[in-house]
Amino acid sequence: MIKSKNSINTRIIMKNIYLILSIFTISFLFIGCSSKQLDTEVNDLRIYKQEPLEYTSNIPTLDKNIQEQLNKEFNERYFSPWHKEKFEASLKDVTWQFSYKNKKVYGDNNRLIKKEWFDEQIDNSNFEQYNTFLKKAITVKNSNLRLFPSDSKIFYNPSIAGEGFPFDYNQNSGIKINSPILISHLSKDRAWAYVLSSFAKGWIKVTDIAYMNDDLMNFFENGNYYVAIKDNFPIYKRGIFVEYIKLGTLFPVKNNKAITIGRYGNNEGYSRVIEIPNVYIAKKPIDFNSKNITNIMNQLIAEPYGWGEILNHRDCSALTKDYFAPFGINLKRNSYGQTLDYKYYDVKNLSNEKKKEFIIKNGIPFLTLAYLKGHIMLYIGEKDGEPLFFHNVWGVKTKSFFGKDGRKIVGKAVITSLNMGEELNNFDEKRSLASRILGIVNVTQKKE
Repeated sequence: MIKSKNSINTRIIMKNIYLILSIFTISFLFIGCSSKQLDTEVNDLRIYKQEPLEYTSNIPTLDKNIQEQLNKEFNERYFSPWHKEKFEASLKDVTWQFSYKNKKVYGDNNRLIKKEWFDEQIDNSNFEQYNTFLKKAITVKNSNLRLFPSDSKIFYNPSIAGEGFPFDYNQNSGIKINSPILISHLSKDRAWAYVLSSFAKGWIKVTDIAYMNDDLMNFFENGNYYVAIKDNFPIYKRGIFVEYIKLGTLFPVKNNKAITIGRYGNNEGYSRVIEIPNVYIAKKPIDFNSKNITNIMNQLIAEPYGWGEILNHRDCSALTKDYFAPFGINLKRNSYGQTLDYKYYDVKNLSNEKKKEFIIKNGIPFLTLAYLKGHIMLYIGEKDGEPLFFHNVWGVKTKSFFGKDGRKIVGKAVITSLNMGEELNNFDEKRSLASRILGIVNVTQKKE
């Protein structure tokens, strides 16, 4: 009897050892595969050429009258901060970020942020002075709109997939040079201004803006504009570097010269002429044709992913916003917002195959946006029955053998199908692009 018990115990121990060794073996193999995947691309980037010219030979027409109306609306939205007397948002709506104080969030050093840091930021935010300064201003360089008046980062747990760098929750959005803004008030240290732009609110460094008087605003808002059609080119004034210009940046035209605003020491603005090569800018709106679409996409393809335009890179909705800007179409800034002005086609209840069929049938290449929660893509046509999309994406959602969420990093602007990443052993089909797509909008079809 004793022998039998020992035998049973031995077998149990051996089974446990075998199970543990199996788990370690699987984990080792999985980690090995994951490490290899860091240096590889998803198959879609090999299947579909990452060259825009491959897809732009058959471009739909954009009615000139529609484009003219869209361009008029573009200018109205762009300059809207100068036509407001105050912020319309309630104090509650502009201080929602204070709730981060009660969350488990991490700083630049991947350590938990102490509540005392938030107390300092909330105090310096000076919202007791909300809607009291009320000066019209403009950006004199590319800058950022921050949730708190600080360059410090706010991350959720960096060990979780899709968190940590570059997902800084203190970053609301980037903002380009020559962007009209309205100032609510200054921080207590007077280093930051809380501002409203045409697409977002947030804290901007005072050194990145200049105050505008009525004469200067009228000179700037003259109805005649150049738009940058090349990305990341430098501009100079009398040989002195001014800024790197992002595609989609606007410049008023005066005597066929591009205008920016300089900043005196007292923060007052003044106009200045900038010499820009003709190949870098064009009269807005540019024609919606194959040549121009190819050029715009060439400027954006393969750009590194930048959450909220961190490090002057674009995220998904910054890409779509800047893609459309030269054509005189002014999208809102975030992915959900970009669907709100247009007729919305809901596809969430369709099967993945039916979604593809619907998009091919109802989408207009280069004028249709496909929306997923937290992501947006430009539909560019179909190939072999697969709808294709141009988008800046962080990664493919994956799930490990043990059910842990992960990412296969893409990290740049790419052309893919809705099957992106399906070849991965740990591909999470339930969270694929096809499974997550909710609807589409055509930017020429306004909401009724």
